[in-house]
Amino acid sequence: MPTDAMLDASALRAQRADDGGLTVTLGDDNYEGVKVRRAFPLESPFEFIGLFASDGSEIGVVERVGDLDTQTAEALREELGRTYFLPVITDIDNLTEAFGVLQADIETSSGSRHIEIRGYRSKIRILSSNRALIEDAEGNRYELRNYHKLPRITRKILGLGM
Repeated sequence: MPTDAMLDASALRAQRADDGGLTVTLGDDNYEGVKVRRAFPLESPFEFIGLFASDGSEIGVVERVGDLDTQTAEALREELGRTYFLPVITDIDNLTEAFGVLQADIETSSGSRHIEIRGYRSKIRILSSNRALIEDAEGNRYELRNYHKLPRITRKILGLGM
């Protein structure tokens, strides 16, 4: 079993198993229930993907998902989407603050939600000049793209500048 190794994209095959888990074949080795982890989840979501056996041991690292065959790349992208669910906030409605807790009704790429953000000064992180990451009280994370399009008062409440 390879460990701490960059995996050969041409020798790697991945597919969804009947039970819904990810199965990976690497040469003569077959792994079921494979878990995936991004080394750089926000900066490079499809590069340097760690593959881990069901017992937690490292299989190796895929340098670029785009280098894999179509079926394998699709299976890994699907598993990454399941592991790193990160809806994009498309609108913020009814934003209020009381006792250090923000409450908001939001529209996301996955539908409408009501969220609470406790300790919001540390739960809202600016990623770039126009992107932010928001973590709600339940630990769910949301991406806010182009926050400059939000009303000025909303940006001020969220601590995203003027």
